[in-house]
Amino acid sequence: MIILHVSILDNKPLLWAESEAMGTQPALEQALHETGLLPASPADNLKHTAWLPCHGETPVPSSPLIDRKLDKRKSLHLAPCTVVSRPLSLAKMADLLSQVRAGLVRGKGIVYGPSLSWMARLYGMALRILSKETFIPTIISHNKEWQARWIPVPEGEDEEYISALAKQMPAVCRCLYESKQSAPDLPALLLSQGMIATWVDELIRSCGEPTRSKRQHTNVHDAWLEALHSPDPCIHWPKSKEIEALAKQLAEWSRPVDLTTRSSLRFCFRLNEPNDESGLWKVDYLLQPKSDLSTLIDAKEIWKKKSPYHKYLQQSGANPLEFVLTALGQAGGLCPLVYKSLKTKHPTGFELDANGALQFLTDYAQPLRSAGFNVMLPSWWVGRGPNRRLGLKAKTTASGKDGSGRFTLDSIMSFDYRVSLGEQELSLDELLDLARLKEPLVQVRGQWTLIDQKQIQSAIRFLQKQKEHSLPARELLQVVLGDEKQISGLTLDQVEIDGWLKELADSLTGRKAFELCPSPHSFHGALRSYQEKGYSWLAFLRQWQLGACLADDMGLGKTVQTLALIQRETESGETRPVLLVCPTSVVNNWRKEAERFTPGLSVLVHHGTQRSKQSKFLKEAENHSLVVTTYALMQRDIEFLSEVQWAGVVLDEAQNIKNPSTRQFKAARALNSDYRIALTGTPVENHVGDLWSIMDFLNPGMLGSQSGFKTRFKKPIQMYGDSDAAEKLRTLTQPFILRRLKTDKTIIQDLPEKFEIKEYCSLTKEQAALYQAVVDDLQEKIQSSEGINRRGLVLASLMRLKQVCNHPAQYADDHSDLEGRSGKLERLLEMLLEIRELDERTLVFTQFAEMGALLQTYLQDYFGEPAYFLYGGTPRKKRDEMIQRFQ
Repeated sequence: MIILHVSILDNKPLLWAESEAMGTQPALEQALHETGLLPASPADNLKHTAWLPCHGETPVPSSPLIDRKLDKRKSLHLAPCTVVSRPLSLAKMADLLSQVRAGLVRGKGIVYGPSLSWMARLYGMALRILSKETFIPTIISHNKEWQARWIPVPEGEDEEYISALAKQMPAVCRCLYESKQSAPDLPALLLSQGMIATWVDELIRSCGEPTRSKRQHTNVHDAWLEALHSPDPCIHWPKSKEIEALAKQLAEWSRPVDLTTRSSLRFCFRLNEPNDESGLWKVDYLLQPKSDLSTLIDAKEIWKKKSPYHKYLQQSGANPLEFVLTALGQAGGLCPLVYKSLKTKHPTGFELDANGALQFLTDYAQPLRSAGFNVMLPSWWVGRGPNRRLGLKAKTTASGKDGSGRFTLDSIMSFDYRVSLGEQELSLDELLDLARLKEPLVQVRGQWTLIDQKQIQSAIRFLQKQKEHSLPARELLQVVLGDEKQISGLTLDQVEIDGWLKELADSLTGRKAFELCPSPHSFHGALRSYQEKGYSWLAFLRQWQLGACLADDMGLGKTVQTLALIQRETESGETRPVLLVCPTSVVNNWRKEAERFTPGLSVLVHHGTQRSKQSKFLKEAENHSLVVTTYALMQRDIEFLSEVQWAGVVLDEAQNIKNPSTRQFKAARALNSDYRIALTGTPVENHVGDLWSIMDFLNPGMLGSQSGFKTRFKKPIQMYGDSDAAEKLRTLTQPFILRRLKTDKTIIQDLPEKFEIKEYCSLTKEQAALYQAVVDDLQEKIQSSEGINRRGLVLASLMRLKQVCNHPAQYADDHSDLEGRSGKLERLLEMLLEIRELDERTLVFTQFAEMGALLQTYLQDYFGEPAYFLYGGTPRKKRDEMIQRFQ
């Protein structure tokens, strides 16, 4: 078992691993490989001193499941230990913490220590500061260098939350130290604040282009600004005294920030649209009590000597005049328009023309907000996303058909283009009028909006040249489901469709129910209502050659629903085979289930050293309805498997292709078929990093390229907690993922009191050899025995065969390694991984106490948590404790 820990040193997170030996490089490299944080060179590893509780010189294990011989006669004390650690980049750390937050069950003996879950909460705080924009730029001196930095300025409840987090910091987070001479005494709050500051700074820099200008700067201010947005924070300016002077100015400028953030008031700027013929915009100064965010007090009330608000504000402990003057002085350094208003006796705001309003929106609103001010802007500016930008809208004019006269997603659809602004369509004449105004802020049908004049010109040229266009229905469907397509510099983000394509889109998005299919005529057994719906859903997507991911809970019958679909296809005249790829442990299970529910399907198991290859396999496959093989053989035999035009390809335990860089994924993508199905018992939609590979197998290109997916979805969701990106990804993938839980109200009423499902497991080569040896030994000895001896010999051999089927280590009783030697154990692990990910409980029964002991040790090491072993030799008191904890 390997436990992963993360510690903070010099405001950087360092990952290290604990096993039977503390902090070794092999354990770290294995853990990095299993968590997908490689590739990385072992040269990236560092050696540090970890001060840990020890008995003598032996560190005390952080988990009782780690067996480390301790001499408890020696006193418990802190002692230095050398550990190998790996510094993680922001992207790698965000990836790891996203797995922790998602509750991903790691398995394979890799366990997340409590420091990782704590660090995930700390990273969430950094994301919160980023989203609230409570940070400011500054200059610091670090290692005799001047650096430009973004520093967080948490307010109120955020400060309290960080303090509370610091008190909960696991001691392992601050155990690393540079010296072996004395144990560290690093304040938890200081470490927490430093780590958040590092993350906030890196997150802001990661949003920009990772380049540094080669041009020479003319002043220190420009050099500082560039360093703020470059991966390298060092300020490249030859005159150190000028940097020092700027640092002092920034310190003086940021001093009021501390005053304002600790105040009970918040200063606000509100931009108001023109309300008369003058066309002037107005920025008002307002005060907002932090204890009552619904209250806004106009600054002009503060200048009145007898204003009723004076007493109200003073009761909250604030000096309103001092606060207003401090806030305006600070804001004046950021916005010249505010500074100019200070020349009036009682400043309450300032007026702007359209260009000035745009300048305030683009140049000053963000710096003011970053400095801690509340900047209230018109809703059309705040929400200027896909709904209020200039884009293209397509309106279909003909429902295309393919060469055979059918409607398919490969049909070419003809449509007219319209230019849209949100939900409104703009005519060519309106665009020409907007172009003549030559102003960025304009009113369109009574709604103020910002329009890029270059985009207007592009739209005009496009409409003048492009009267009609056509695209495959598949690409239009993607836009309907929420995707976007770039055409001539404009975004096609709306499609108005009708006919069969609209009916398909309505069914995919749930606005219209798809038709339920009757069970196939030759299907043996009765489908439950939710299984009938799942099988019909698969048939519906198959009809349109769209891939489907059936992610039902374990035990709800994914196998049965899939076999029903294949039987239906066969009865409809499909003569081509379906390829089913699954883990080795369930090959026989699929064969047995097919024999039980669809005995009319001819099944070919492509497995073992005697399997057919090349031309012989191609002939055999043609004569079968279903071909079952394993992931390892799919990869090995892809050369001739890809030559078959399969009716469909089904991947069972589809998480086996979650890594797109593996040969298994590439082999799966190379298979040719009309439809594709992925089966999994885990909620794939919760694992952003795994979703692209499964969806790209099912519907190639639906989520774009892998690099594009990382930019659009993975990075924003995992690194920045972008809820809009998460919602958009959900919208795009939801039509192709069907997940039902046993706890769903619509499901639970249809379930029996219990399921009894047989899982057929294959023997490994070692098990098969031992099994044959036991049988041969029995046949040799039984010839010379009779009566009671003969019966005893048979019973003893049956017992030995059961032991072989459990595990060779039980049969040999040699305490040898269990990994990879038993088909039954392999299948058990696969089932437990699904159950653990759902946070459910499991009882595992075995006839043999010695096998129970082997399983207990192995499962504890694999999952890194206690596995209770209850057998005849368990004392009553301990048995009762086990049952109570399990319940």
